[in-house]
Amino acid sequence: MSSESRARLVCRCRGVASPRLFEAVRAGALASVAEVAKALGAGGGCGLCQPEIEEILAEVAGRPVDPGVTLENEAICREETRAAVERAIARSVQPQLRGVGARIEALAVDGLRVRVRLSHGAGPEAARIVRDALLRDVCADLAVDASDAADA
Repeated sequence: MSSESRARLVCRCRGVASPRLFEAVRAGALASVAEVAKALGAGGGCGLCQPEIEEILAEVAGRPVDPGVTLENEAICREETRAAVERAIARSVQPQLRGVGARIEALAVDGLRVRVRLSHGAGPEAARIVRDALLRDVCADLAVDASDAADA
């Protein structure tokens, strides 16, 4: 499976997802992590995403990518994306949910898809709080499904 078919959050510091990276690399003929960092900011923070950016650059250029590197990048990406979502929930979502009498009962993160099950009777305001905060604080390219436990 190509790296491009795995839509995911690549740069957790800057909230840059893989579809935007592939598009920018092709459109701007970007060939290095430094060029990507200058164009999008991705790779210019902590540096943890730089191997994954290198993988994307190689794939777009038609260079072979070591399957071991791909597996390692996938594992890091999964862990770091979930951590970024959990941080955003702890910092900005939970305090707001308490204000409307709601809480998160379950969380699932798969690539750019985040599913949140809210407490029974949480209502649309709680779902909006979750969606808005995750899109703002983690990545604008996330697909956030926040639903009431009664809807599940």
